[in-house]
Amino acid sequence: MAKTGQQIEDDLFGMVLNSPLASFISGGVYKYGTRPHDSKKEDAVVKFVTGYNDGDYLQNGTVVVNIYVPDVDSNGSGVLLRDIKRCKAVETKASQWVESLTTGQSNYLFRTAQTIYTEEEPEIKQHFVSIRLKFKLSTF
Repeated sequence: MAKTGQQIEDDLFGMVLNSPLASFISGGVYKYGTRPHDSKKEDAVVKFVTGYNDGDYLQNGTVVVNIYVPDVDSNGSGVLLRDIKRCKAVETKASQWVESLTTGQSNYLFRTAQTIYTEEEPEIKQHFVSIRLKFKLSTF
């Protein structure tokens, strides 16, 4: 039986929550729309983006994990800037986590949909590491 988007998001949430990636960041793991608006921690947000059925036995789609990294005042000027060193470390750990997903430990098959990268979120003075994954899921 095919899974719903929420079920797929729940599965990915569990994969992140129970991974070394979750213990590497200073904050929590959240489903899309549930991260506290005033969080100043490194939080991972899991989101189902899209999915479709490919024949009778496969589902395909895209999911995203964004890991927020607070900006820092690195030169004492009072201006908050991207924490380059920490973003790089989170990108590296995220890449290792994605590699661990490709070992076939579940009925999901994952691959990166694009390069893991850091993007600015200026309204909250944070950046986030974006991990966009394509998945295939056997439905039998």
